[in-house]
Amino acid sequence: MSNFLSQVSQSNNSNSGIRVVIAGVEKIGKTTFTCSAPRPLLIPLEHGYMGIKVNKTPQPATFDEVISLLDEIIITAQKGKFKYKTLVPDSATALERLIHDAVLTSDPSYKKGNKAGLTMESALGGYGKAYQFANEKFAQFLEKCDQLANYGGINIVLTCHVFAGKVIDPSVGEYDAWDLLLHSPKNNRTYGKREMLMQWADIVGFLHEPLFISKSKDSDVSMGISKNAGRILGVERIPAYAAGNRFGMKGELSVAKEQSWNYLAHAIFESCGLDVYNRDI
Repeated sequence: MSNFLSQVSQSNNSNSGIRVVIAGVEKIGKTTFTCSAPRPLLIPLEHGYMGIKVNKTPQPATFDEVISLLDEIIITAQKGKFKYKTLVPDSATALERLIHDAVLTSDPSYKKGNKAGLTMESALGGYGKAYQFANEKFAQFLEKCDQLANYGGINIVLTCHVFAGKVIDPSVGEYDAWDLLLHSPKNNRTYGKREMLMQWADIVGFLHEPLFISKSKDSDVSMGISKNAGRILGVERIPAYAAGNRFGMKGELSVAKEQSWNYLAHAIFESCGLDVYNRDI
């Protein structure tokens, strides 16, 4: 007989880490934001972290190295010797490139030295098989992150680049919006790494600086000008960008560079009582 009912816990009494995605354009401060989380360890998947004062691992060169690193962290956490509270893979977009490289190198044509013209569309026989294999590898990555979050109490905070793309909404038509820079199939009955990450995360925040458009009287040139509102983290989906959360947070949060994580932590605490503050700042 099962004993699930004897293991019921209160909704705000979880020791699990939270799973966060911070999305935004280049150089908006995504890495700075994520590295202000409690006791962070950065996994650099891109180049250029000289200005970030944070402990970081060597840069994995392949997807297999990423998985080996996560396995090492899981073993260390199981022994109670992992001293970090937050793991920061930076970025999901760079991780996707490593996954696609792994998929392409697994193709028989690549192994035979015939690399010319090999793409994700044509690899492994085409018909979306390469992207399906890539989804499986991404799911493997997320599953290991879940182990660390659910059993190790470690926050998983990823960054992700964005692009301006077309959204087709049956109720209003087509419009432009910022979206995660990850593969997403055109066939809406299937899904890609973009959909997988949106469904997986407890919070998807869009980090940006509000602008307004000014048009000169003497020309047709339009310019984007800062509203001088500082950086803003959107935590609720609006037509302009992809975002959302499971904690009931609404709208946008004003965040500062120095203690940016704690602005988010305060909003989480106010919404549901969950304490994820960084008290070392």
